[in-house]
Amino acid sequence: MNTASLRAEYEFDLPVPPKEAFAWLSDPARDPEWQSGCVDTKLLNGAAREGCRYEITFAMIGKRMTFTVDITEYEPGRRSRFHVVDGPFGYTGTYDYTEHPDGTTGVHWTFDVEPGDYFGIMPKSLLRKVLVSQVKKDSGRLADRLAQAERPRSS
Repeated sequence: MNTASLRAEYEFDLPVPPKEAFAWLSDPARDPEWQSGCVDTKLLNGAAREGCRYEITFAMIGKRMTFTVDITEYEPGRRSRFHVVDGPFGYTGTYDYTEHPDGTTGVHWTFDVEPGDYFGIMPKSLLRKVLVSQVKKDSGRLADRLAQAERPRSS
């Protein structure tokens, strides 16, 4: 990582086993279902897996941004990593999954960004806060959704 880069990190829990958490977070086709800033995704060469390439479009901070991304690591229930190959700026994201004793999942999200001049004079510290805040909100909504799905329905 060079001095023009920044790292954003956040840890959160999901009320499902690691393989189910992985199925949600590591499949780009599902990103619009849980990421509020994600407008669209398109898998370009088949299902999510290591070597999969996809296109993803975000609307964030008043900008619409489209990226072409490669999945560089894909270990169900353990880790996924993705890296931009084309877009307005570069980033690499990682999800690491840990199973808790109760069978739920701890997720460590890491996002290394090389924003260049894309966000103008916005301080990197503010950009980091915006990114973490968005992941915090989105992962919280996903956790709530998964918890609702896990609860048995009363008759």
